[in-house]
Amino acid sequence: MFSTLRRASWLFLTLMVLSCVGMVLFWKNMFLSGKASGPLGRKSLGTRVLSEAGPPTDGATDDVLLRRFLEKVNNTIDARIAAKVRDNKQAQLQLHPSSRTSHVAGVCQWCKCQQNLTELDVTHTVYHHIIVSDKYKFLYCYVPKVACTNWKRVIKALEGSLASTDQEIDIYEIHRKNWTYLKDYDQAGIQHRLQNYYKFMFVRDPLERLVSAYRDKFVEHPEEYFGRRFGTRIQKMFRNGMWNILGADVTFQEFVRFVIQAKGYDLNEHWQSYNELCQPCAVNYDFIGTYENLEEDAEHVLKVLDVDKKVSFPRRQAQIYNKRTTREVLKEHLDGLPDAESYLRKLWTKYSLDYAMFGYGMPVRDAR
Repeated sequence: MFSTLRRASWLFLTLMVLSCVGMVLFWKNMFLSGKASGPLGRKSLGTRVLSEAGPPTDGATDDVLLRRFLEKVNNTIDARIAAKVRDNKQAQLQLHPSSRTSHVAGVCQWCKCQQNLTELDVTHTVYHHIIVSDKYKFLYCYVPKVACTNWKRVIKALEGSLASTDQEIDIYEIHRKNWTYLKDYDQAGIQHRLQNYYKFMFVRDPLERLVSAYRDKFVEHPEEYFGRRFGTRIQKMFRNGMWNILGADVTFQEFVRFVIQAKGYDLNEHWQSYNELCQPCAVNYDFIGTYENLEEDAEHVLKVLDVDKKVSFPRRQAQIYNKRTTREVLKEHLDGLPDAESYLRKLWTKYSLDYAMFGYGMPVRDAR
């Protein structure tokens, strides 16, 4: 009799354990499949945690994956990451300058994006974006809407074309200057400069840059070229035949929809990704500065080049830059989007490699 009771007890205990395990597996599956997620619908979050094998195969990513990946790239990365609080009191994930380049190299290895620049045709965008200074032996990859105008001022001052970086000049003239680019050299010359010159670039939060491009080209300083080339095309795509020949009055929602699906001919340098413009997986940059630390990072570059006594980086004009932070401007534009979370997800997907490479946090939580 006692033997029968013992067997029954063991059977009951086994059934209870199996039941508990089954419930755990059920809810785990609900979580991983995204069915129990919140309003952002984090689909398959657990299954997409990065492994040594490489990136998620579904192409999706989010802030949790990014943070976990940062930990995997470098064992000391956590000590170098600071949630810097800007003047708008919004926490933003930033990498310490000393770890930025090694972090980019780690992302390139993870996504298997490494390549030799010589494998790219000389017509590739990167050859037209790296400005060369043979006199001071540096290569600067300019990125529109990330202080590139001021960096071009610095280069012109070093060349003697400007008396100082604060000299009044037609802003369009400085971009039309006949610059010397990497494309202007043969392969031997390109390799020599890549191996021996100081190489640097600057980045900013991809969505803040996108909003800046929209405001500059379609709102505050609309250009006929952008209106006819892109504005008209955008209107034709999203206004059911209602458009004007000048492409005026493009809304931010129309612009975002256009950028999300833009490929090839529609990828203008003002909204093309940092990865495409400057190829950080093919060019081993010595320094990657940020717009958020612009003055400090610019001063560092000038000191390394030993030209800080010759020129100074232009200071921001208080009457322009102290009105609103770029984060506030970004939030204003995002608030005006219907179904903003859907647009943000699509923009995050489009610029996900830039976010991962340069240590910016997922835009949803920072901007909304």
